[in-house]
Amino acid sequence: MHKPSTSFAEHYADLSRIAGFEHVTPGLSLQAILETVEQAPVAISITDTRANILYVNSAFEELTGYSRDEICGQNESVLSCKTTPLELYRTLWRTIQSGKEWRGTLINRNKAGERYLAEVTIAPVLDAQRNITNFLGMHRDISVIHNLEQQLKHQKILSDTIFDLAPAIVVLLDSNRNILMDNKAYKRLKVEFGAIEPIHLFLDALKDRLPSLDGETFDNFHDVQVRFDAPNGNECWFTLSGIHVEELDDAAKNYFALTNSGGHYLLLVATDITTRKAELERARIQHLKVQMAEQELTSSIRETLAGAIFQLETPLNVIQAALVMPPSSTEALYPVLQQVLESSYRAINAMRMAIPRAEHGTYSLVNINQVLKDLLIIATDRMLSEGVVVDWRPEPVLPALMGNEASVRRMFNYLLDNALLALHEAGRVHRELRIHTRLHDDSISVEITDNGIGIPPALRLKVFEPFHSGWKRGNGNVGMGLCMAQEIVNNHDGSISIDPDYPNGCRIRVNLPLKASNGGME
Repeated sequence: MHKPSTSFAEHYADLSRIAGFEHVTPGLSLQAILETVEQAPVAISITDTRANILYVNSAFEELTGYSRDEICGQNESVLSCKTTPLELYRTLWRTIQSGKEWRGTLINRNKAGERYLAEVTIAPVLDAQRNITNFLGMHRDISVIHNLEQQLKHQKILSDTIFDLAPAIVVLLDSNRNILMDNKAYKRLKVEFGAIEPIHLFLDALKDRLPSLDGETFDNFHDVQVRFDAPNGNECWFTLSGIHVEELDDAAKNYFALTNSGGHYLLLVATDITTRKAELERARIQHLKVQMAEQELTSSIRETLAGAIFQLETPLNVIQAALVMPPSSTEALYPVLQQVLESSYRAINAMRMAIPRAEHGTYSLVNINQVLKDLLIIATDRMLSEGVVVDWRPEPVLPALMGNEASVRRMFNYLLDNALLALHEAGRVHRELRIHTRLHDDSISVEITDNGIGIPPALRLKVFEPFHSGWKRGNGNVGMGLCMAQEIVNNHDGSISIDPDYPNGCRIRVNLPLKASNGGME
């Protein structure tokens, strides 16, 4: 690097000869100005109005490789490089000749012919009459900074490309859960979901699994499976992984702070496993069909035996009453009636012993959307054969409630079966079944609506009584479905009712608390 060798006296003489520098502000000597300019870390040059160099400082010599003796008297264009667009120089000259400052970037050459990127500021020097007497130029080599910026830009383009090409869904959220970055896979999912932002469904589905996610800090998580229903009603399964990243605090007031108060980012990676899950679901549904068929057979046997016992007990009660009446002309029949009574009670007790016991499931988490979805899948063939149109509108994300999953499934199966029987009984051309789930503060409600024959007001309480069946074509139905459904709902601290204001069929509402006091046990 060239070292300046000119004496201070010569520097002083050079600067004092420049127009406009023969007078200085009172209290500030020309020597002080010179020392300041000489020690400045930026290259400084002063030219005449034609850009002929009159003065340069030491930093200029070091940056360009030219000594003062070599460069003074030459035009600034000696530093110019042909790769700089000519129009840029024209703009530069128009600006400074109009008395305005120009700032920009030029490609310069040093004495050795090496190119460097220069950040340049050129300002006109005006006399008392506002005439331009000189130009003051300052520039510095920003080649290293430019290279770093280009590398950073290249790295960003590369990372964005990888980000977009990733088959998994990738989303970066700030501490307020606003989306900062997302890839093409997420954008495609967003188009499919329409007005609903998919990330909200992801985070809602994670709440039950990761309560700490709502806090300021949380642990990283990996491959957490979540399920929710898309706006089109399709079931979606994803595995979610999240990485906690500290958000940089760029506030000036916190420059010297010892701790970072900028918040936290969440990098969320989601993989769609709906197809793979569907295969597993088909196997599970097939197993569930077999299990429900066995349960239905057992339930049918229980209902049939219970119905037979109920039918037998009525005449036996009459015989029992006759035996306690005062003796009459039929006194000779008493021993026979007594024998019939005892024999009948033995038969009834034997029948009671033969009734299969109800299975008592364990206390667990139950997803109502999943239960209803399973039942609709199992009943698909039946509904297609009977021309039933299903309007399935689930709450996109439902928290699991505590209960007995097997009994909850049986309860909804009773209600669906009751609705399908009502549609069959009505014999309408258009048969519609609507099932809606909704989330409330501490409970989940389910509405099952059909446009069947409906239930007259006088029977809206009676239909929940044992062995009440009003079907003309009930196919052997003994009238225990709604009764059993009510019993299961009661065991889960819930409520079941028939909407009295629904005019075009029947609407049954079921409300279940998220936490039943008895744990959902039957």
